[in-house]
Amino acid sequence: MADKSNERESLNDLRGEIDEIDEQLHDLLVRRGGLVERIRAVKRLESIATVRPGREAFILRKLKNRHKGNFPVGAVFRIWREIIAGITRMEMSEYNIAVYTAEGDQGYWDLARDQFGTMTPMTGYSSRRDVLRVVDEGNSTLGVVPCPSEDDTDPWWIGLMVPDGLRVAYKLPFFADTNARTTANGPAVAFAIGRILPEPSDSDRTLLVLVTEEPLSRAALADLTERAELPSTMLASSQQGDWFHLVEIDGFVSEKDERLTALNDTEEILRTAIIGSYAEPMTGGAPDETSGDDT
Repeated sequence: MADKSNERESLNDLRGEIDEIDEQLHDLLVRRGGLVERIRAVKRLESIATVRPGREAFILRKLKNRHKGNFPVGAVFRIWREIIAGITRMEMSEYNIAVYTAEGDQGYWDLARDQFGTMTPMTGYSSRRDVLRVVDEGNSTLGVVPCPSEDDTDPWWIGLMVPDGLRVAYKLPFFADTNARTTANGPAVAFAIGRILPEPSDSDRTLLVLVTEEPLSRAALADLTERAELPSTMLASSQQGDWFHLVEIDGFVSEKDERLTALNDTEEILRTAIIGSYAEPMTGGAPDETSGDDT
């Protein structure tokens, strides 16, 4: 029989190396957490928000671009989402999430867990309006609701057109390979909404509501925004006296954008309102797994 002592010794050596790496990782996490008070002080002095979706997107994209080896990049994203969530809760003790969880739609809860952390307090609500209400009242930091579609009977997004109101800040899932359950309408896709100032992340989408007196087709809306150099995709329309059209604009657009001024000057448009912007979700894995796609 072969002598197994060398093999056992080699395995013990490897386990020792693993334990050493684990301790180093833990030490770095402790060190990372130790920066919280200093970060909070700087943010307070410079009026910087605690929740910064654009900064979070930058961190994950950077990780994707530098990742190498066989360790699943999706696992890296999940680890860092937990780190971000843990640090956010250290900075903001009241941090909590409201989630739409009607019967058959538990996938939105899964998306919220993936994005905002397994230890972050979350509460489920049976209607989109209830989710928006608790966020608007300041009882939840963010609310997760299904992305609108043309089949929706409740155009909740029209309520975001008020000045200084709630805004869409995330589109979920932000990265692929989630374990979110399928919803009654198919794969779970959601917006996260809060009282958060928008910030660009270099690859963004802006949600814009266009109000018209007459109904417009998808092609007509696309033509209107294209002429204003604001390429778009229509998400939903609803008649509430006038017609309200929700479109997704390529890129980050602010209220002061000259292209938006040009769009408002067109004869067909009564008014417009930006109701949020978000970092474009990543697709695929690390660059070496996706033929150089670095999103």
